Amino acid sequence: MALVSEFLGQLTLSYGGVNFDPARDAARIETAIKTKGVDEQTIIDILTRRSAEQRREVAFEYERIAKKDLSVALKGALSGALEALLLGLMKSTAQYDAWELKASMKVRANCQQRQRHLLHTRVF
Repeated sequence: MALVSEFLGQLTLSYGGVNFDPARDAARIETAIKTKGVDEQTIIDILTRRSAEQRREVAFEYERIAKKDLSVALKGALSGALEALLLGLMKSTAQYDAWELKASMKVRANCQQRQRHLLHTRVF
């Protein structure tokens, strides 16, 4: 989990994908989730090549098409560090920070150090 948190803390996907079509991306994610064994690579490719705004559009389209929240679908289809990583990508910066602060409070060993790092690395 620490590796995923570190990766997400440094990840900036401010660029948008070329030929972006949220409906097509949502349909591809739905197919990848329904595939026997889950096509993780397709999900990774789509979500990591989109800006935060585009990921929100894909999530909206996914909910419209599949009648299910994308985060809930990802939670059911994935597990472990990959699940945490992709769910982190689906959150806004503020949601992700709150999620990390809450997680840091559960682990007493490095609670204060982790909280300070998170709060000091954000530029408001």
